[in-house]
Amino acid sequence: MNEISNKKQPLPWWRRILLALVLTAMASFIFLLLADYLAKRQLGDEISKITKAGQPITFLDLLDNTEPSNIDQDAARYYAEAISNMPLNELENLKRLNIFYRKNIISLPAKQFPSDAREKITQNLADLQPLFEKLDNAALLPLSRFDIGIQQGIQVYKNHLNLVETAVLLLSVRTLNLIVSGKDDAAADSAISLLKLLRIFDTFPTMVLNANKNIFVNHACQDIHLLLEYGRPSENSLQKLQKTLAETIKTNTMEKMFLVERIYQTEIGRNLIPRNIASQLLQPNAPNLPERLSLPTSSFGRLRMRRKAVQFFRDIAKLITISRRPWPDPLDTIVNLSQSTQKPTTLISNAATFVCLTAKSLAIAHCTILAVATERYRLSHDQLPASLNDLSPEYIDSLPPDPFTGKNLLFRYDEQAYLIYSVGDNRQDDSGSIIPKPDKKTPLDYGLRIPLQKPQ
Repeated sequence: MNEISNKKQPLPWWRRILLALVLTAMASFIFLLLADYLAKRQLGDEISKITKAGQPITFLDLLDNTEPSNIDQDAARYYAEAISNMPLNELENLKRLNIFYRKNIISLPAKQFPSDAREKITQNLADLQPLFEKLDNAALLPLSRFDIGIQQGIQVYKNHLNLVETAVLLLSVRTLNLIVSGKDDAAADSAISLLKLLRIFDTFPTMVLNANKNIFVNHACQDIHLLLEYGRPSENSLQKLQKTLAETIKTNTMEKMFLVERIYQTEIGRNLIPRNIASQLLQPNAPNLPERLSLPTSSFGRLRMRRKAVQFFRDIAKLITISRRPWPDPLDTIVNLSQSTQKPTTLISNAATFVCLTAKSLAIAHCTILAVATERYRLSHDQLPASLNDLSPEYIDSLPPDPFTGKNLLFRYDEQAYLIYSVGDNRQDDSGSIIPKPDKKTPLDYGLRIPLQKPQ
């Protein structure tokens, strides 16, 4: 009897539950700490891989160490002065003016263009001559580098983008006004000033900035298209226009865009990176970005953010490698990555959008370059080339490819006009269908049509 009473009594059920909860909480806490430690190590390893590969990891790594010898001979100063003085309140009005000019140029003979409206606009443009002089002078000078505000944070460079858009539209309105006035060589110079302005996007071309540059390049190509369709610029003007447009389209745009995007996200998430890695590899006096991330107080929050950061670095490494391949491989591979899973990461989804935009922009720009070269050929031979191959090497060093196929762009002509075009998104030759169908927003092919007889 005594032996039975001396046996240990089982713990009450409530004590057992409490003990299990305590042990579970301790195990979970230890697991979170371990997982966060491993994520931190993985993040550090990803950063170390970048430096071992010799790739840039800070904004300073992107820049040429040589400063311009004479600040007065650097376009950056004049662009900064012009942009800071842009009439931002005129942005919407400038958009309407662009639409007004384009509609009237396309729909009316030159002599029927509303002269009273053009005279008023001409006077308004004359009032802005000091701004145009700065932009035109800058176009004649080399540009060492330009920070559009990327190192000051999203809000700063978005404000600067609005000012740049104003400058682009001002130059575009001036170009269109000169075309209507029959001043074709001056219109070509104005289009060149617009293209030269777009150099300011090349120092820190994040995806957002690169997308805006593509939009502005397309805008400039539309102006050049109208100049070729309605004007008769000289051989000298055409040659300068072709050279400037070719320089504006960078062959390594995609790769540099992803490299800069990685640097920018690294600076934003600086506090996620292990301190020893940050102190060794990142610049000590980093820009104090307003949107810089701070570590959450909870272990779970830190783990979640670091795991996302690790995934970002792995994704961006893939994108950088893919972007070095010839077209259309970057387009196909990145779009396939975005469609291979039901929930692709935000980076992959954005990259797919931007690579499609870049392909379209390249197609239009390459078609425009070839159209300018074709006009030069016509001036010399008084006839069209039999094929685009006839343009090389006298009028162009090599034929730019169609980014959707990697092959030559397509060329058609008849008694009225010639077409230079890309097969577009569907990768099919739709006989130069460059006008959108009534029920579609975009055309089947991308390109431009130039009439053989200039409208009177």
